[in-house]
Amino acid sequence: MEEGLRNGVVLAKLVRAFQGERVVKRIYDAPKLDFRHSDNINYFFNFVRGVGLPECFIFELTDLYEKKNLPKAIYCIHALSHLLARRGLAERIGNLLGRLQFSDDQLQKTQKGLNDAGVAMPNFGNVGRELAREINEEPEVEVETEEDRRDRLLLENEASILAVQCFARGFLVRKAQATQRVRIRLAERYVPKIQTHCRGVLARRKINQQRQEKSDLKPWYVVKVQAQIRGLLLRRRYAQLKAAMRSSSVSVVKLQSLARARISRKTHQQVAKTFAKPEIVFSVVALQASARGYLKRAALAKQSGLLQRSVPSISGLQAHCRGVLMRRRMRTQFAKLEDVSYIVIRMQAAVRTYLARKRLLSLIRGLRKATPMLVGLQARARASLARQQHRNVNKKLSEVKVVAAVGGFQALARAAVTRNRHREQHKRLEFVEPDVLGLQAQARGYLVRTEYFAWRDHLWNSQPVATMLQALLRGVLQRRSFRAKMKYYRDNLHKVVKIQSLFRAKETREQYRQLTLGTNVTVGTIKNFVHLLDDSETDFREEIKVERLRKKVVENIRENQALENDVSDLDVKIALVVQNVKSFEELIKARRRYGADSAAAHATRASILAAHGDPFAGPNTLDHAAKRKLELYQQLFYLLQTRGEYLSRLFTRMSKEDTSEKNRRLSERVVLTLFGYGQDRREDYLFLKLFQVSSLTRLSIHEEIFSASSIEEVVRGHPTYVNLAVHYVRPKQVAYVRETLQSIIRELTEAVDLDLEADPSIIHRARIDVEEMRSGIATAKVKDVPFYEALNEPDTRAEYIRHLQKLQWWTEAFVTSILQSTKRMPYGMRFMARETLLSLREKFPDAPEEAYATCIARLVYYRYLNPAIITPETFEIVPTTVDVASRKNLAQISKVLAQITTGHEFGDDHPSYVPINDYIRKSVKQMTAWMLQVADVPDAESYYHAHEFLDATVQPKPIYISPNEVYSMHAILSRYQEDLASSREDTLRVILHELDGVPNLDNDELKDARDRAVTLELTNRFAHVRDPHADEKALWVQGKRGVLAILRVQPAQDLVDSLMRPVTDDDEARWENIVEEMESEPMPRRMPSTAGGDSAYRLEDIRSLSFKEVKAHAIFFLLELEKQGKITRNDGFQGILNAIASDVRSKHRKRLQRQQEMDSMMEAMKHLSERKKNFQEQIDSYHDYVEAAMATMQRGKGKKRFVLPFTKQYFHLRDLQKSGKSPQFGSFKYSAKELYEKGILLSIDQYSPRQFDKIDLIISSNKAGIFTIELFNSSLGLTNRIASADLRMEDLLQSQFENQASLSLFNGMVKVNLSLLLYQINKKFYV
Repeated sequence: MEEGLRNGVVLAKLVRAFQGERVVKRIYDAPKLDFRHSDNINYFFNFVRGVGLPECFIFELTDLYEKKNLPKAIYCIHALSHLLARRGLAERIGNLLGRLQFSDDQLQKTQKGLNDAGVAMPNFGNVGRELAREINEEPEVEVETEEDRRDRLLLENEASILAVQCFARGFLVRKAQATQRVRIRLAERYVPKIQTHCRGVLARRKINQQRQEKSDLKPWYVVKVQAQIRGLLLRRRYAQLKAAMRSSSVSVVKLQSLARARISRKTHQQVAKTFAKPEIVFSVVALQASARGYLKRAALAKQSGLLQRSVPSISGLQAHCRGVLMRRRMRTQFAKLEDVSYIVIRMQAAVRTYLARKRLLSLIRGLRKATPMLVGLQARARASLARQQHRNVNKKLSEVKVVAAVGGFQALARAAVTRNRHREQHKRLEFVEPDVLGLQAQARGYLVRTEYFAWRDHLWNSQPVATMLQALLRGVLQRRSFRAKMKYYRDNLHKVVKIQSLFRAKETREQYRQLTLGTNVTVGTIKNFVHLLDDSETDFREEIKVERLRKKVVENIRENQALENDVSDLDVKIALVVQNVKSFEELIKARRRYGADSAAAHATRASILAAHGDPFAGPNTLDHAAKRKLELYQQLFYLLQTRGEYLSRLFTRMSKEDTSEKNRRLSERVVLTLFGYGQDRREDYLFLKLFQVSSLTRLSIHEEIFSASSIEEVVRGHPTYVNLAVHYVRPKQVAYVRETLQSIIRELTEAVDLDLEADPSIIHRARIDVEEMRSGIATAKVKDVPFYEALNEPDTRAEYIRHLQKLQWWTEAFVTSILQSTKRMPYGMRFMARETLLSLREKFPDAPEEAYATCIARLVYYRYLNPAIITPETFEIVPTTVDVASRKNLAQISKVLAQITTGHEFGDDHPSYVPINDYIRKSVKQMTAWMLQVADVPDAESYYHAHEFLDATVQPKPIYISPNEVYSMHAILSRYQEDLASSREDTLRVILHELDGVPNLDNDELKDARDRAVTLELTNRFAHVRDPHADEKALWVQGKRGVLAILRVQPAQDLVDSLMRPVTDDDEARWENIVEEMESEPMPRRMPSTAGGDSAYRLEDIRSLSFKEVKAHAIFFLLELEKQGKITRNDGFQGILNAIASDVRSKHRKRLQRQQEMDSMMEAMKHLSERKKNFQEQIDSYHDYVEAAMATMQRGKGKKRFVLPFTKQYFHLRDLQKSGKSPQFGSFKYSAKELYEKGILLSIDQYSPRQFDKIDLIISSNKAGIFTIELFNSSLGLTNRIASADLRMEDLLQSQFENQASLSLFNGMVKVNLSLLLYQINKKFYV
């Protein structure tokens, strides 16, 4: 903070906030601290001395600049805030005790710095009382606000509060611990069992998870994971590369587009030059046709060859595909068969068993029948075989070679016999197998039945135990199912919440849709959205903020107008000073006039007005007659505001008589002030009604169009309402044109080497100049050539074509921006376009739409858009003045746009623009449609939701106007009284008669006092308005109020159900609670509604009734409305619900409209501040001139003069040199006797002229225009300074201008002759 205050920038900005930029013109804000920053601090010194801050509070320059005593500088700022608060100019700096927290290290470091510097900390708590004692005023009684009282009590009881909080926290902690211990003690016996179960569950879950992981861990899964990881890494690397490419895509694409464009243009130019010859054109066409045919045939042949070569591959691929499909189908079937294989196997086994038994039984039966025959046959066969075998054996035995194999043969024989025996045994077993199987089955059945009967008996005997076990099992299954459901619910809890929110949102949207449509609104919808009817504290604050902004906007507009007049007057005064016509004294007087308006000047101005009985002197200085005049003026301007026919007749009469420019401008300024420059809904509506209802615009446009013989005459005309219309839309015009055209205009002005010149002669000359500049040799070509000759030049023609192409492209960009701005255009401009279109269609019903659009473009384009295109810097579209080249480019675009708005193409008078007539024709259609779209707006009543009783229901806003303007308007109205109000009973004539003439304006002093703007409240003298539908509206109000009260206490799905439900004691208690809440609600949190519709929802008027009475009243009012046919019970009194829904929509629309007004006024404040800054810079140049003049008068006077040695002046100068306090512009010492003899000194209190030889006066000057006079007494041998004072040259000149003969110094102690003192000062310091 110390470094931020040292350069004085913050202090200078503070002064600028109070005195404006006309006083603080420049603030030196260099980053490095140097001596020029002291000028910023001097601004602050001049300001604090100007507002009357005592010297004891003002710090020295070195205290702040060199940081010698920063606490005193801060103490001075605190004292200044208290002084300005006493004057009503600012708020005082509050007591910051307890609001800022500092650490002990910071406090110790700060105290150490103060001790090292030898600086004492001022007492900031007593700054108000110290200031009151110094300025001899009563100390202000500081009103302790609720927040200060709360903070003070909290700080005073901080220790107690902390102790209570500690006790409370301890009690809560102890209570929580005791509760926890009790719960643990109660569940102590269940804890080991629960822990055991939990450990078992956790262990089983862990084992199952491990088993599942092991079973799921397969090689293909690992490979798949690795593949996914590789894919993830590759995608991440690709995303990083893609992001890097995207980050630089803009520059790369732009560079590529520029390169391609340049290459394409160069190639196109070369090819165009070559192909421009006719003999080449036909050859190229034939060649292209042949080439296309060849390429097509080659492509077809290539495709056919590829297909022929790929036939085997395709056939093989098809075979593979069929095989794959077939194998896949077989695998599917095999898989299905494998799933039921065990069933098939069992079925096959059963079938085989059945077939085997059947064959066996058949075989057994056949064998039984053929047994004797078979036995005989077998016997014969065996005998035959035995004989044959015996023969073979004998034969073999007879041979010697087989003897050795007898042993082996015997073994084979034994094996054969054994096998035969085994087969015989197997056959016998197979024969008796059914009997064995039956026996086995019976044995098994017996065993199973025995075991079954044993278990059945056991279960019957153990029935209680089985029942308990079943219950336990069912409980386990149920708990498991419940846990699974709860787990599923918790896992999907966010989805459930989302579904619930979506469902609620759907219901709310459906209800809001019903509310917005206004048809068949349900009771539930009314209950959910009825809170929108309440005016909250936020609405109250926003209303206050809107009113403050509106007041500031109007004040800034008036201040800018006053500054503009001051600038013009000051220019004249400075010119006269240069010509030595005016004296320097008058310049000082003018400076005091346009400087800071201090509280003393304000009091002086009020006293002057009160002395002359002016009604604008103030509420505390008015007598009965002055108050009556003030009321009449309030009624007069209210009448002018609400009845536009008076202003219409006034402007019509003034235009016919060719009134002076001064009166015309005054009337326009008063009209704009009267309607607040359209910054409020009511005033904006009334101002537009002035443009509509038989008044200015309607009268002027209607008469202008009906007096014209053709539409062309209307287009060329100049209506009288244009000046007012331009001033009215200007604050909103700036924001609109900036938002619409800023981007395209800035792009055009920042374009490099952009030239849109469309004249070939100028292009030819510029091209030759460029060639000469590049070569350095003067060319022999002729520079100034006519249009067609320049056009025949190839290079010039190519450049001309490029210029036309660029001009067409830029014009199309402007047209696109304008066509897309319809919704952003202010309603006032569109309203005037609407009135123009209605008058044109009434006068010329058969005219084409293009003619109507041309007449509308006269207002919308020429007065609204074209100035912003030609001079964008005046609308803050560009930060600085555009260069010459950009200005020419904008002029070319403006020319093309102007031709488009005329609805005609370029003719032979502009041959250079004829080639773009195709584009002109296309744009004319677009612009015509846009102009008609601009005029397609509702009337003012629909847009502002106004009605015929708007003035009776909405409080008019005050206006800010100077008494001089009031009296000047009074004079103009009196002059044209017969034309404005012909009847003697007319309201305007009655008010003018009661005012009894215009006050005298010849007194310059009185005129200056009346030049300050005052707040003029508007009152309606004839406000006795009777609404013919008042009774019906009262029924609606009472009915809606009763319905809402019933719905709050007895809500239902249908209003009829609520009405028919009997009243119970609970309903009465609920109604009493609602009434108590209303009574306990703090008053500032609710803003009472002023509109009739809003008052229907305030329950204050019925809270004294019981709910039974409220319900009876509501039913009565609903039945009365039903008798009048407004609502019916057949639809459940739906009409009253729709009326409430309509009021909800109106309240929302009002809030949106208030926000729009706030935004527009903030934008207007911004532009007005910039405009005010420009004016103040011009006035600051005047102040610089005054400062320079004062410094010039003393420049060079500080040089040493010859002084006689050993004189009083000689010793005085020597003492000053020794002490190092020599003033910059000199110091002169005189005895009181010497000045008395010269007639300069007249008297000194408590001293006689005989003692004047012992008294000395020293006059010195260390700063231009400021003189220090010191009084010393050396009668007792010691020199003591009695008094000291600083005199400013401008104060002395002002006193001389006021014809004062003498001047009192040192609080009246010394009296001097003013003229002789000025002569002496001029002689010593300026001559």
